[in-house]
Amino acid sequence: MKKKSFLIGVILLHIIFLSIAVQAQAADTNYSLGIKKDTEIILEVKTFDKKGLKDVFGDGYKHAIPEGADEVGLIYKIVVREIIEDAEIDLGILGDYDAFGFEADIWEWTKGDFGDNPTDEEFEIVWFQDPEDLNDAYDVVGGYAYDIIMPFVPIDVVKFLDEIDEWKENDHEEWKSKDNTVIHDSIFDEETFVENFIYDTENGFLVGYKIFDEDGDLIFEYGLSQLIPGYEIPLILGVTCILTIGLIYIMKKRNNFILK
Repeated sequence: MKKKSFLIGVILLHIIFLSIAVQAQAADTNYSLGIKKDTEIILEVKTFDKKGLKDVFGDGYKHAIPEGADEVGLIYKIVVREIIEDAEIDLGILGDYDAFGFEADIWEWTKGDFGDNPTDEEFEIVWFQDPEDLNDAYDVVGGYAYDIIMPFVPIDVVKFLDEIDEWKENDHEEWKSKDNTVIHDSIFDEETFVENFIYDTENGFLVGYKIFDEDGDLIFEYGLSQLIPGYEIPLILGVTCILTIGLIYIMKKRNNFILK
């Protein structure tokens, strides 16, 4: 009974240690990076209404959608290779902002199987750690920060989006958020349209994009096809330690039984 109690105590100690380690990682901000190393995401074009796109954007409609995403069934893959420690966003003379970031291999839009080699290797992707910094950047550069599509959002996603209090609004366009979606009402050559950017609430990735025409008809969409979550090193080490201790305990119990 004493050995069993000791084992349970060790396991609880490891769980507490892991909890402290995870909390310490996010101690400098109210938000954290939900994206883990080796996370794999596959996106897929689900709607491509060529006529609808041309009605809104004219013959240059391909410039209004992600490059190469001009056919239903096309797929796009992102694999996170490394998490960037102490990432920053450099706005030149305006200063540096703390950021979350990672390096990823990217396979551009294709039909069928992905090739062995990515289109881009170790591509760096960073974004603001805190919405207050994004608000500050908006004040300084007059909205330019919101014209750049956020590639991911720190978690808590809904809270992060909700605390962006300076969404751009003028006579021609409006940005706002609802839950895990950023909504952009805009106009192109007198044709109005709406864009939706959808962020995964678990990891913060931009996993969905939609365009609606002025009648509310969906004319373009890509969305999540597959997501394989990554892992955290402290968690893997903790689980390994617990399993090892458990295995040693079982083996010792078995040896004692045999000796008796």
